[in-house]
Amino acid sequence: YIGSHGLHLVQDNENYNQLNPAYYSLGSALNQSVTNPMAGKGGSINLLNAGTATIARSQLLSPYPEFSSVTINSNPTGKAMYHALYFKAQRRFSQGMTLLASYTWSQAKDNLFGATGNTFNSAPTGPQNVYDLNAEYALSASNAPHKLSLSGTYELPFGKNKGKLMSAAIGGWSINITGMLQSGYPLSVTQPNNNSVIGTNHQRPNATGLSPAVDASFEKRIDGWLNPSAFALAPQYTFGNLSRTFGMRGPGTANFDLSVFKTFSVTEKIKAQFRAESLNVTNTPQFNGPNTTFTSSSFGLITSQANYPRLIQIGLRIFL
Repeated sequence: YIGSHGLHLVQDNENYNQLNPAYYSLGSALNQSVTNPMAGKGGSINLLNAGTATIARSQLLSPYPEFSSVTINSNPTGKAMYHALYFKAQRRFSQGMTLLASYTWSQAKDNLFGATGNTFNSAPTGPQNVYDLNAEYALSASNAPHKLSLSGTYELPFGKNKGKLMSAAIGGWSINITGMLQSGYPLSVTQPNNNSVIGTNHQRPNATGLSPAVDASFEKRIDGWLNPSAFALAPQYTFGNLSRTFGMRGPGTANFDLSVFKTFSVTEKIKAQFRAESLNVTNTPQFNGPNTTFTSSSFGLITSQANYPRLIQIGLRIFL
């Protein structure tokens, strides 16, 4: 078992000039122009709207109306929890073969809205509601509950017991294979931000109660990974009830690499190693996550590949 609990983790992009939700009931009145009490009082400081006679009501009601935003970086408001069961098996055989396998079953949660996403899932760069950071607590953007790693090395029997000259010529070759199978990452769905007037970084839609999963083959799901009926637009001056990330995940990862190598002596002091390597030897495509902007014309579509096709490289390394 492996576990960790982190508190007071620093994160960025907290706009503390966001309008207090207590004023959201004013609705469209927040967009009305009212008398600007800061007009002509900027002095040597160029305060926001100091040169205008009116100001938007929403700006005047913000905690710091003289500024468009007040962003705090490296603020210790983050928290995280990680639980995992880790299994490892290794076996060395008598004929020059070694096998190793490890499996991790884990869950990671946090409220790190400013955390960097990955190629499989973009993460929101700020909170939906800076006054309720607990609502940001959800599955980590990098949480992959299942991960299986495999590796094996085998000394090829060519040239064994054939005499020194034959063994030196065709013997001493080894083959190595590594593989990794992993779950996809949880997705983050956002909608067009109707709350920018109140200083919100982004807005999430509402969950309708229907499953976001699509019952179809993997090939067909590339053109529709998410069920649009599972989401509904959150009205302006409200926060969507969808969590920052949720259990619906993007495509998983499957990758295998293969290498063949031989180390031999050139002189008493100089050794060399010949290597032939193939990355993504099975030529299996890995896909990026789907578009997760609700109402986008490409919502739910997977439009790009995350990895390269099979690569083969040959090299010679000299040891002095």
